[in-house]
Amino acid sequence: MDTIKILLGMITALLVGALAMSWKNFRQEVRDTPKKELGEVQRQIAEIEQQRKLLKEEKDRMMLGMPLAQGQKAPSEAPAIPEVKPQDVPDTGAVFEDDVASKETTPEIPDKPAVPNAEERAKAIAATPAVGKIVQWVEDPNLGTFATLQVIDAAAVKADAVLSVRRGTGILGKLKVSEVEAAEAVASPTAVFGDVKPKEGDEVIVEP
Repeated sequence: MDTIKILLGMITALLVGALAMSWKNFRQEVRDTPKKELGEVQRQIAEIEQQRKLLKEEKDRMMLGMPLAQGQKAPSEAPAIPEVKPQDVPDTGAVFEDDVASKETTPEIPDKPAVPNAEERAKAIAATPAVGKIVQWVEDPNLGTFATLQVIDAAAVKADAVLSVRRGTGILGKLKVSEVEAAEAVASPTAVFGDVKPKEGDEVIVEP
């Protein structure tokens, strides 16, 4: 029993001595630490404390629905994303779906037919075959104004057909066929003719 007590006493003494030596070394290390390093550690501690306060204020603000103080930023606030303008995007030649859709859905406007000039129209009128010829032009107060025609093309000269009176390469006016009998027909003007009246020998055509 005495031996055990002695051993326990020795172990206790060794532990106390080791603890005293560790404490002494710790204090010596603190004294030997450069002031610059201590200042840096203190600054970091102050920043951590400031961040902790900001986090606490942000938490309280979110719970109470209070806005941030002027000039104050939340710790978790994300940086603003810069706006990208169309002119800042490089032209890579890529084709996007919207562009394809707009091209597919936009109807193409057909080109308007070219209006023939006077010379071309005169040539077309002169080249059109005659379907009849005026035999007589009548202007009578009692009977009215009409023309008797010699029928050349019976398929074209028929009742209600509208034909044009040709002289040379020009058109004098239009006649509407009212009666057809054998190789002769009667036609009345669709509008009043001007100073130039139809006469015997003028041809009638289907205007091109």
